[in-house]
Amino acid sequence: MPKTFPEPREEVTTDNMAAKGKNGRIVKWKGEVPFPEIPNANCASFMLTAMSKHGENDAALVDGQTGKTYTYGDVRHNIPKIRNGLTAAGVRPGDNVLLGCRNHIDMPVALLSIILTEATCVLVNPASTKEELKHIISISESRWVIAQDEKVAQKVEEAFKELSPNTLQQLWVMDKTTIPRPSVSDLISSMAPELQNKNNNFDAATTVALMPLSSGTTGLPKCVMLSHRNLITTHILRVFLASLSPTHSVNLYKSVLITIPMYHIMGFNYVMNTLFNGGKAVILPKFTPKEYFQAIENHKVTFSPVVPYILRFLETSPIMKNYDLSSLITFLTGSEPVSASTLKNIAKKSGRMPIQGWGMSESSGIGCGTSSETYSREGCIGKFAPFFQAKVIDLETGEMLGEGQEGELCLRGPSVMLGYANNPKATAATIDPEGWLHTGDLMYFDEEDSFYITGRIKDLIKVKGYQVAPAELENIIKKMEGVRDVAVAGIPDDRLGEVPRAWVVPTTDVVLDKKAIIENVAAQVMPYKQLAGGVEVVYSIPRNHIGKVLRRQLRKSYEDKPKKSKL
Repeated sequence: MPKTFPEPREEVTTDNMAAKGKNGRIVKWKGEVPFPEIPNANCASFMLTAMSKHGENDAALVDGQTGKTYTYGDVRHNIPKIRNGLTAAGVRPGDNVLLGCRNHIDMPVALLSIILTEATCVLVNPASTKEELKHIISISESRWVIAQDEKVAQKVEEAFKELSPNTLQQLWVMDKTTIPRPSVSDLISSMAPELQNKNNNFDAATTVALMPLSSGTTGLPKCVMLSHRNLITTHILRVFLASLSPTHSVNLYKSVLITIPMYHIMGFNYVMNTLFNGGKAVILPKFTPKEYFQAIENHKVTFSPVVPYILRFLETSPIMKNYDLSSLITFLTGSEPVSASTLKNIAKKSGRMPIQGWGMSESSGIGCGTSSETYSREGCIGKFAPFFQAKVIDLETGEMLGEGQEGELCLRGPSVMLGYANNPKATAATIDPEGWLHTGDLMYFDEEDSFYITGRIKDLIKVKGYQVAPAELENIIKKMEGVRDVAVAGIPDDRLGEVPRAWVVPTTDVVLDKKAIIENVAAQVMPYKQLAGGVEVVYSIPRNHIGKVLRRQLRKSYEDKPKKSKL
């Protein structure tokens, strides 16, 4: 059995970290088979080559609501046509094209077309406000736009009007609009000449292909610059794993249900992995229980990546039993930790072992994932994938730590981003001179090299100088009867600096006893970790589009309230 923290966990302090740090080591993939080389190729061209191996008439992209389908033949023929149309319109290598779109079967085609021109695709949430769009346009220096519909197009145009004049070169829409506009369909049907020229100076390692946005949970989002090599690495990695275990990808990617936003790196990766493996990507614009389960039943879905709050919904919802899920191999979740009890409950309820993975936009969305042995260990996110080097460092000294010692996770490898667009200060603070990506996640690893996430550095609550991880308190409260959801954040305190406060969502028709929650936590943690900031019962927890808790909003909601009692 792996060595894990005792319960209650040994207190990690600067003194004992420094003492244990003498045994620090870098964790690497263990195996005798050499890693394959990563080709110097355009990522979209690489994907087209992979898709040419699949059946011309096989379903590639399916609208889960309408049933509209694109075959692999459709996808392979339309991408070069759109690329030719973009080039004829003036899009050049190195240009940045903003793509504002919810989950839509045209989105992967448009995205790969942009990348094929050697321009950069800037992914943006179509629900972004005008002010948010102004910020994104400014830092990305986007001059071309593909918008989902008229509503998004109008917001983008309003944002551009408040920036430097003549910065918007052209805007295309995907859906039909009430006023005449250039469309993606026009690009497909255009008679732009076929392009055959190859750029002999192309460098996959330094050419930016994709710019997803950082989650922005602690401030304004940043544009993450991912190269063609970064993106291709994710596929080479999966081919390598499949060579070690032939069933690794083939069956899993036969039919994949995409509800995670494709403008986020997680959703992007899973639709691309599906196309790479010759599967069918069933796309829903958002999660609704009936459509979700109906899609699994109708399309014989084999794999369902979901964000944590959806997994927690599935844990308690009775609707699952009304549908045929026999085709489903597994669920996968990421973006924030899910308790072991939730994972066990899902496994018991559905008969499928859920996978918990870890990744971030800055690592091209890949990292590690749990196995049948590790999925139910509290906080476990599994082992890191090939190509990665990982280490855990002391928060104060930067010294490398060893087994069972909590610190910041750092990564190095070919999928680590080039940096943040037009933000050298943030880039330097995130990638050090030795190429280590400082993730901001608190973790430790065991003697088997499995990693365990314990929180985010920026989420840590400082009580009299002691560090308190919200996740530890949240896990305690989640286990209480009548609790549907919870988030913990630090609030200001004149005497202690900060103290933990819990925002708790009850299950239906349950009246929670706030005092009982405080007493239950106090019985299981050290005094400085107790809920001295009180408990607030709320109807929902604010989260971003991938389910991460917006603790800033929680703190602000407290600070804006008249101060009477912390209860």
